[in-house]
Amino acid sequence: MVDIIGSIKNAWYLAIHPSTVKPMDIKDAVKFYYSFAVIPGILAAIIAGILASSASAAIIMLAVIFVIEPIWIFIGAGVYHLFGKFLFRKFKQDYSVTFTATVAASIPVILFMWLSPITGGLSSILFGIWSIIVLIVAFMKLQKVSGVVAVLAWLVPTIILSAIALLVVIAAFSAIGTLPGAANFTGNFTANALTTI
Repeated sequence: MVDIIGSIKNAWYLAIHPSTVKPMDIKDAVKFYYSFAVIPGILAAIIAGILASSASAAIIMLAVIFVIEPIWIFIGAGVYHLFGKFLFRKFKQDYSVTFTATVAASIPVILFMWLSPITGGLSSILFGIWSIIVLIVAFMKLQKVSGVVAVLAWLVPTIILSAIALLVVIAAFSAIGTLPGAANFTGNFTANALTTI
């Protein structure tokens, strides 16, 4: 039986004291993620559904926390590990250690995801910064690297992936803009999206 309350307490302690993080294998790290995410995730979904007066908002929130975020953790950890191990040649531990650090970094955002529907982007920014700090400290502890290497292992792939994502979005909107009636479609889509936020 999973001790959900104990996992939340452990996650909170880890978010406050990221230097105490210990390596886990991938299975245990995933189990830990879901055990501390279940209550905040359900709470966030309920609040999102109530504020939006929509069951779809609640479902989207559940999907973000229980499907999209875990997938991103796997991908993000892979990218960080790739840069840390092969580009900088500083990460000496295996992928599971980088994965553990990335799970630890998700704690502040996930524990307080229920605030996002209430405060909007403000809480996302604050807890996002907190998550970055946890990630960097966890890299330093688990991969036994300096603060500079830990920052670069996060910063360089983040800049590159952000630039790629931006180019993809620009290309997509450019392609949509060349289609007949695309202006009306994108205008109506934007108006509908803004009214549902």
